[in-house]
Amino acid sequence: MLRNNLIKLFVFVLACFLMVYGYGYYKKCHTIAMLDGKIKMGRYKEALASIQELQSCIVIRTIKKLEKEDTLIAYNTGVLYTLMENKKKAGAEYRKAMETSDLTLKARAIYNNANIIAADMDFSTAALQYVEVLKIDPDDFQAKKNLERMRVGEQQFNTMFSPEQQEKEDRIEALKLIPWGTKYKYSGGQKMRW
Repeated sequence: MLRNNLIKLFVFVLACFLMVYGYGYYKKCHTIAMLDGKIKMGRYKEALASIQELQSCIVIRTIKKLEKEDTLIAYNTGVLYTLMENKKKAGAEYRKAMETSDLTLKARAIYNNANIIAADMDFSTAALQYVEVLKIDPDDFQAKKNLERMRVGEQQFNTMFSPEQQEKEDRIEALKLIPWGTKYKYSGGQKMRW
């Protein structure tokens, strides 16, 4: 008798847990589906508020304690922060999303994080991020194109501050300081040189 009651209690608790978990999963999927429409309409603050409302839900907080951070929500939050031009928070959310086992989501998070890094003109770090994306998806055309841009940008940045370039600029500045006389000073009309 006691054994049957324990089994019934266990099944009841398990059923309650599965119902709560299912409700949390449904609420998360419903919110993420609504995010797409809000983002397309340009309602970024409203979309961010719905994500924050989802994260404050008791069921989601309970599930979050049992599981690790939800990477899909972190990715979507990062997209919203990127659209709202808050790069620091967006980068933090993308780094959370990179911890997923879903390779497609991981590649997207790394790609978006690399774009943020590239906007800050850190070409070498962005190039490394694009290489990580290409390790996951070797056919990603945008990542290949951006990787080439980062390499060109890094090359231009390095030549801009090279000793040869600095020496050339110093010579030009020195030539500007040499007094050339008053032969070509402005004296009314424009003069032509033959």
